[in-house]
Amino acid sequence: MRIMILALVLTAVLGAAAGADVTRTTLGDIPRTYSHYLTAYQASLAGAGSATGDVGACYYNPALAARYEGVSGQATVRFNIKNRDYIVGDLEAADDGFLFSNVVAVKRNGSLSFGFNYSCPSYRSVEYTGLKDDDGTMKDFASEQTGSLRAFELVFASLIGSNQQGALGISVGLASLDETMREGFTGETLDKARVRGMGTTMSLGFLFDPTETFSAGVGYRWGAEINTRSDGWYGEDRRDETTKTQSMLVTGFTFKPVQAVTVHAGYLVDGWDMAETELSAYPPTPAPNPTSGERDEFGDALSTVALGAEVSLMEERLVLRTGYSMQTAEIDEGVVPENSLGFGASWRFSEYVLEGAIVRESFSEGGESAQMTNYGVYVTVGYIF
Repeated sequence: MRIMILALVLTAVLGAAAGADVTRTTLGDIPRTYSHYLTAYQASLAGAGSATGDVGACYYNPALAARYEGVSGQATVRFNIKNRDYIVGDLEAADDGFLFSNVVAVKRNGSLSFGFNYSCPSYRSVEYTGLKDDDGTMKDFASEQTGSLRAFELVFASLIGSNQQGALGISVGLASLDETMREGFTGETLDKARVRGMGTTMSLGFLFDPTETFSAGVGYRWGAEINTRSDGWYGEDRRDETTKTQSMLVTGFTFKPVQAVTVHAGYLVDGWDMAETELSAYPPTPAPNPTSGERDEFGDALSTVALGAEVSLMEERLVLRTGYSMQTAEIDEGVVPENSLGFGASWRFSEYVLEGAIVRESFSEGGESAQMTNYGVYVTVGYIF
């Protein structure tokens, strides 16, 4: 199975829009149905600052931990509202959009920096209710699906070069996967499934600041090897499998053409073609046409181009931001991120900063544009001591 991320991870494929199995859960079906930004800063720039942004982007480029002197950190919560237009018929979907998406804290001592990063780049909590066809009869149906991929990492970074204009960073830690599903018709036995596991995760990053007005960065995250255990996966006995999340590459630069204006550009690649799992998305088909079970396969990576800008006002205490991103890969399978438009602002007082962002994300389904829309609201609180 090949899947996606933000920046992240396993993905969500909910079946064909007109099919009877539109609600069927699949292993690793998280990222393509969620808001994939971790912080208000990233959301307001639509991902354009992932390689060269603030300390909250350590998940993408751990070298950013070396940027600030002293102690710095931030925490982010977000709330999503989704419209799933690809669902047809008599079913309705309700999403739980609240998430504590990111917290990071780093300390710099001389040229060395170290700290901790928690990120939830993939999350899903959705409930389907309504009428669904069962061998020609419409019956009351309900489905509850949850899923998350979380990273708990230590971050290390160091300034390099004679003038310390560059930085190298590395993050290492654990990735935790947990997915559950309960679905069925009223009065009948529910299908139940749970998949969970842990594995190692690692990323490497580089940052270069040749002048005070220009920065360039690159970060690479290897796919996490997660040893999963499935409990009651569509009636099957407990099984042990291996799942590998997709790799992630982020590159970009930041440029200040004038003192009050900053321009960001980024290129992000989610390696869906590098992800795989041993667990089928659907149970085997019974006789007379048995199969070994289907998996959602993706042979292409998702590539995204992002542009953003920010304007500083009131002696840089107030910063206004906006950004836009769009995918450049042609992928016709499943629910795929299509484009994002973000707006945000930050207010700095003393050593603290409060940031907010609103982002609109559009997704295609089966190659058809704008079949799902997500509106995300992000709030980040940060500090630099």
